[in-house]
Amino acid sequence: MDKFKSNKSKANRKFVLITTTLSLGLFFGGTIFNICQGKFNNKLNAAEQKEEVATNLPSGFKEAMEKSFQQGAEWPDKVTLNNVQMKVEYNFNENLTNYAKSLLKQYRSDYTTVAIIDNETGRVLAAVGYEGRANSFNKNLIMTSTHPSASLIKMVTTAELLQNTQVKKETMFDFRGRSTTLFKYQLNESRTNRWDKSQNFETAFAKSNNVIFGKAAIKNTTSEGIVKMAEGFGFNQPLMKEFGFLKSEIHQAKDDFSLAELASGYNVETVISPIHAAAMASVVANDGMFKNPKLISKIVDPKTGENIWPEVASEKRAISAETSKEMHEMMGMTVDDGTARRSFRKMKNSYRDVLDIGGKTGSITGGTPFGKRDWFAAFAMPREKGKGKGISISVMNVNVKKWHVKSSMLAKNIIEYYYKNINPIALGTSSDSKRAPSETRPLRRRRHHRRRSA
Repeated sequence: MDKFKSNKSKANRKFVLITTTLSLGLFFGGTIFNICQGKFNNKLNAAEQKEEVATNLPSGFKEAMEKSFQQGAEWPDKVTLNNVQMKVEYNFNENLTNYAKSLLKQYRSDYTTVAIIDNETGRVLAAVGYEGRANSFNKNLIMTSTHPSASLIKMVTTAELLQNTQVKKETMFDFRGRSTTLFKYQLNESRTNRWDKSQNFETAFAKSNNVIFGKAAIKNTTSEGIVKMAEGFGFNQPLMKEFGFLKSEIHQAKDDFSLAELASGYNVETVISPIHAAAMASVVANDGMFKNPKLISKIVDPKTGENIWPEVASEKRAISAETSKEMHEMMGMTVDDGTARRSFRKMKNSYRDVLDIGGKTGSITGGTPFGKRDWFAAFAMPREKGKGKGISISVMNVNVKKWHVKSSMLAKNIIEYYYKNINPIALGTSSDSKRAPSETRPLRRRRHHRRRSA
């Protein structure tokens, strides 16, 4: 009996030893695997993120530039550092800038801004701010983040819902009341009535339906998720390395109704700059990559003639290529059959045949300067492969007492001018020609859906 117990004890110790060895092997093996996997994932992320080579700005340059913005309305071409005047050169296209200025002086809205970015390089080709009352140009309008984003933030919400939730373009949502308002009763899911209408998510984006965006956010995501996605689009951080003061802001919501306001842009706390608005549109044109806009091309030391601020690439992945493709189509619907359709119906067919255009509108009262903001952010790129990724543009009107011209109409005119005079593109032989079926988005008709949301 004692011998049996001894053998049993030995067997138990052997079992414990084997089990412990296996557990330690699995632990350390798993740890090593996780470390290797982490390193592999980091390599994958690094492959899609290009950070600029360590080129430091001259000491005091940011402060000097900020001071110059406070002192004058013109773009400074010289900045004094340590009693030395550094020459500053910009990426602006002179002809494009002059055309934008002439267009703004023609309509003379109370305040207007135009920002144009080259999608491939991130260079800012034009940055114009205009005050209609004084009939003068002011760079501070376009370089300040004091403008409520309004429905432009729906681009961020759309990216969050498509990429990180079960929402699809075809997902149906019910809504009641006007789609341009947002009241608590409109978000109430406890009861339905005969007057409720339905739209799919793609149409809600094109028509800028605040109610559906509010309901979709409450049901499917959180303010933390939206803010994190927004930071991928460049919020809550300096937009450009040269200007520490240029930063768009978004904050988390405190309750469900605030979340609905945040997701739909029905608040004045989420603020952006006009240059950032164009950069947001360029994310979709660049297959989901966010490229930091580049305003300054050179900072030249007058003593040596050396450029001490060479242009360098800086980009990161904001959304997946698949999400970008879906948003590309949704922004196209905004132009084809959404809130910007009236302006782009006036574009010549010869341009519509060869250009792929998508955008997002927005309007809200508030901000500095105070007034009713009318936003349009868009991309316009050649349909033919190999012809580049085109440009992204933002136009913002601030109307104090009356409307002068739609922001989408100004953008339409600038896009036509760019592809006629700056980067000419071969047009169709006839202005009445129709696009080939493979080169166009399907024709959409306005209609209400009576099906209930899932």
